[in-house]
Amino acid sequence: MKAPVWLWPEGERNPVLVGTLEREDASGSGSFLYDAAYVKARRRALDPDELRHLNARQPIRVSGNSREGIPGCIADAGPDTWGRMVLAQDLGFVPNALEALIHSADDGAGNLSVGDLDAKPPAAALDLEQLAEALLHRQPGESISDPKARTILSPDTALGGAKPKATVHRDGHQWIAKFPERGDPANLPYYEAAALRMAKRLQMNSAHTEVVRLPEGRSTLLVKRFDRGPLDSGALRSGFVSALTVMGARAQVIGPFRSYLHLARNLRAWIREDLPATLFQLWERVVFSAIVGNGDDHPRNHGLLFQNGRWQLSPMFDVAPTRFRLERSSLAMPYLRLATGQQTSLVSAQYLVQAAPAFGIDVDTAYRRLLAMTTQVSRQWPVVLTELEAPLGVSNETQPVVDWAQHLLTQLSALDPATCQPVVRKSRQRWRWAP
Repeated sequence: MKAPVWLWPEGERNPVLVGTLEREDASGSGSFLYDAAYVKARRRALDPDELRHLNARQPIRVSGNSREGIPGCIADAGPDTWGRMVLAQDLGFVPNALEALIHSADDGAGNLSVGDLDAKPPAAALDLEQLAEALLHRQPGESISDPKARTILSPDTALGGAKPKATVHRDGHQWIAKFPERGDPANLPYYEAAALRMAKRLQMNSAHTEVVRLPEGRSTLLVKRFDRGPLDSGALRSGFVSALTVMGARAQVIGPFRSYLHLARNLRAWIREDLPATLFQLWERVVFSAIVGNGDDHPRNHGLLFQNGRWQLSPMFDVAPTRFRLERSSLAMPYLRLATGQQTSLVSAQYLVQAAPAFGIDVDTAYRRLLAMTTQVSRQWPVVLTELEAPLGVSNETQPVVDWAQHLLTQLSALDPATCQPVVRKSRQRWRWAP
């Protein structure tokens, strides 16, 4: 099966053909071939790693074990778990990775699309209340009789995660509307909104959020799309890749390549300018997830954005603060290599400071920044909830965030930064800093 791949160049409203994607049904392997006209125009490669060779004669092969035979930067434009489920309901069969890209709406993350653009369903103006009601039927796979409801729930993809979602238009911009699943707390949208707004208070780059209340005590989280420009500009598109793509195929499974350490190393191929500042931001995001008890920081919940001719960290998105009282906490990916050589994702004040040199940060700077961030979260979390006009119950439901931040503050008060120097490891008759 073959399909064209389209790219919206930065600042341009119309797409150009960038190449052809092919996937073999038997083996699941795939290949990508750049279009000759695209190469002749000396356009940039789609990424600086997997598809870095601009060659219109030699296809770039992709193993079936790597994102189902799809290059990572293209796979990121496809439906996530939610979108694949909806697509299977509409098609009557479970699509493979290429079929999912072909049949999904032209609303994927970033600036790539696969298949016949004229055959893709147009974006519709969505009514949040109607969307919320339809989603309640979509989740268990029930049929939906209203044709309009079926149209607005055609599978698209948004940034990260597997929650029910769709793109809506609001205040001249595109937003991702995210809804709790059956069994989730009714106030769940306030949790993520509070976390992302708290990050802004810490001077971190995070997606803009709002919470909209719906009838019957329901609510939805709106996240402003940072890969789309204003609607009056034609919703210009920016390139986007997930951290999974940056980390490579080996990061698909739990192991040494699925870690913040490996992500930091691989960023060097993507980010040519301001790498030290980028690594500092990445460490801050590790710290923030650790403070608020976010255990959903998997590789598809981090990403890079292509703007102003270069790749950079995208705003933070998909942060799920804890609602459970914690005695100990771990992140989804390891961020520190211990003296034993093992990697750890276990959260402690000492580990967070000790990890900093791997991101190019000295331990004294790391200690001060961790102290400032933890103090602000413990003090200002209630202020953020007030700003969001969250229901009274949200304060009690998210009290574990404050408690955990205070627990880390207690650890910091007993910590001497001098004990957090990086581990020195000997390798082949020379010394080097680990990891």
